[in-house]
Amino acid sequence: MVRDNIKFVGGGVTVYVATTGVKFNFTNSVKVINIPSTEETPNASQLLNLNKVEKRFTVNGSLSNGKLDVSETHTTAIDKRTALITMFGLGNVVVMTWESTAYDVAVDKYEIDYKSMDDHDDVSDGTMVYTTTISCVTGEDLI
Repeated sequence: MVRDNIKFVGGGVTVYVATTGVKFNFTNSVKVINIPSTEETPNASQLLNLNKVEKRFTVNGSLSNGKLDVSETHTTAIDKRTALITMFGLGNVVVMTWESTAYDVAVDKYEIDYKSMDDHDDVSDGTMVYTTTISCVTGEDLI
């Protein structure tokens, strides 16, 4: 079941992943400390101003032949796979669009696997399907 299509744009290339699931996680690293004191009772706790919120996405889906959108650059799964490997391998920030919201993300892990075809798939035209898992993070400082 395809729930949403995730768009990745980087290096002048646009690739869509037909997703089967997206995880969207937040990590809030607010720190509380106790100030040491020589008195019998310690000073009041203080909240450090380290409100660094990490937004992490894990995208599971597939790359297949055909364009999922007219803006997509490539029409074959193997070209899309190669484009993603190049895009992520450059180490630059890429733009990921999910549910009509664009995020600047850094991809820290990706897996692209060839999916074996079964009797129900028409492979006479050399169709290839790749399953993907892409983990990326975008962070912002909140004041």
